[in-house]
Amino acid sequence: MTPTAPVTIRAHRGLVVIMRWRRADGPFCGFCGIALVREMTAATLRQGWWGVGSLIIGAPVALMSNLLAYRKLRRLQLAVPVPGTVRPRLGKPVLHRPSAYVALIPLTWAVVVITHLVLSAS
Repeated sequence: MTPTAPVTIRAHRGLVVIMRWRRADGPFCGFCGIALVREMTAATLRQGWWGVGSLIIGAPVALMSNLLAYRKLRRLQLAVPVPGTVRPRLGKPVLHRPSAYVALIPLTWAVVVITHLVLSAS
């Protein structure tokens, strides 16, 4: 039997006015869980920043939650492999997916606005 861990993996979509959350709960093996973490983290980086609440709270919470789930699942993956288990494909790492870099657009905008506000207040 393959070792599993109970984790919650989240994705966040920020819209201009509202936010939408997705989550997957359950015991996941290291390989399947990491594949899902990568998929949902990339979706959050692509779609999670498009609202003020999403920029400040939504996307960062989802990303931190996924980081904790990833660390827990990675420990399972490093454990002694069980004979006869099939290793599924994990997919590309998050930073090797071009869509993950869409997050740079609203983050750059936020830095410019905050810098402008700080400098104009001085």
